[in-house]
Amino acid sequence: MKKLLYPLLAAVALTLLVSCTGSSDVPADLSIVPNPVSMLVGGRGAKASATVRTQVDATLAPEEYVLTIRKGKISITGGSEAGIFWGMQTLAQIQAQCGKKLPGVVIQDKPAFSYRGAHLDCCRHFFTVDEVKQYLDIMALHKLNVFHWHLTEDQGWRAEIKQYPKLTEVGSVRAETLVGHYGSDQYDGTPYGGFYTQDDMREIVRYAADRHITVIPEIEMPGHASAALASYPELGCRGANYPYKVQTTWGIFPEVLCAGNPETITFLENVLDEICDIFPSEYIHIGGDEAPREEWEKCPKCQALMKKMGFKREAELQSYINNVIEQYLAGKDRKIIGWDEILDGGVSQSATVMSWRGAKGGIAAAKMGNDVVMTPNSHFYFDYYQTKGREANGEPLAIGGYLPLSKCYEYDPFDQLGDAEKAHIKGIQANLWTEYIATFDHVQHMILPRIAALAEIAWNPEGRTEYDAFVGRIEKGLLPIYDVRGYKYADYAFKGIE
Repeated sequence: MKKLLYPLLAAVALTLLVSCTGSSDVPADLSIVPNPVSMLVGGRGAKASATVRTQVDATLAPEEYVLTIRKGKISITGGSEAGIFWGMQTLAQIQAQCGKKLPGVVIQDKPAFSYRGAHLDCCRHFFTVDEVKQYLDIMALHKLNVFHWHLTEDQGWRAEIKQYPKLTEVGSVRAETLVGHYGSDQYDGTPYGGFYTQDDMREIVRYAADRHITVIPEIEMPGHASAALASYPELGCRGANYPYKVQTTWGIFPEVLCAGNPETITFLENVLDEICDIFPSEYIHIGGDEAPREEWEKCPKCQALMKKMGFKREAELQSYINNVIEQYLAGKDRKIIGWDEILDGGVSQSATVMSWRGAKGGIAAAKMGNDVVMTPNSHFYFDYYQTKGREANGEPLAIGGYLPLSKCYEYDPFDQLGDAEKAHIKGIQANLWTEYIATFDHVQHMILPRIAALAEIAWNPEGRTEYDAFVGRIEKGLLPIYDVRGYKYADYAFKGIE
């Protein structure tokens, strides 16, 4: 590709703002604007008069692109089709601000991280296929490229597995749901359920792929397994006659899959066979968080396995499951990724760690040589409240915590890491757990605009501007697009409320 020689007349950060005073018929207005944040295709003013010419240039990085607007001509060159797609998002942002009279501009851009993720828990509350597609559209708007889909939990199993029909016949429905916050003794008395057929999941995978988003499914093991045990109680340490149930409240439950029962491994491998047939992602998420071990301490089968393997701690039983599953998935050319608890009993060098309990686990994993996705609850748990005066400010019910937009924006994914260790940070991700989020309007309220801070860091972690300037750029460059799409974003930061 011919090197761009236009002078640097304007430089902005990721959330792109342009001057619309000139036009692409005036070459003197040409500017080079590095690193714009993602914008949607088809926003206000998206029908520009110029034809957009696109081409792939393999000398660029796969997600890199160059957008050129001048003399009524628009071209986007990408290192791959994904790069062209991200360039289209940037063009749409310019169109949203300027309409058909586009300024002369050259933008060369590429992301800092290959993994730019957003997670959605569809187990505590269920969201329709169309709503999941809307979530993917929001991701594409912000140039995020990995959708972490949480499909199994204590409160509901959401993925159809044909070899185990009871997982959805029994495990997808809870008898009722807690009313109010954790600790309440009030329940709504109404059965709650829902699941995705295999056709549904394949449809989501296709829809995501059209937006250059990879879907990583999460199948929890060995904890958060109440719904699976209610369906197949023989997989639990208490045996087939124990009345396991799909949980009706939130929290951590002692019932886990029995590590000492060979049928547990068979079950997990059979489930993953069907999951791998649906999801082509390199990674399969195995959960691994919040798995109590007291059941294993009392279980004869688990204790017998510990003795056979020479284990000293029950935590090693979880590592045993992880290692067996990792080897099984490796035979399918897949890799495991799990929450940072998978470090507790030891983990293989090839496992990728998702650090959620702050950044500590990710830092430790990177220093050990493991790849890491940083998703610390300190900065990227979007189920937390957004203001201090939450009740006075009319915030909807949330799980707790306090995570304003400003806190998200200040995150440093490389904190405490040397140059060699930084190479193991593959990306960052925001998580949305839905214990207290029952509608898709509420989903939007919790992620927008905080997800813009994640996007800004994911594309250019070292090029951030002052926070007030960032808020101003969101207000002028993103909110008009949110409004066109009808998104139900939280506006606390734009009112000066934190």
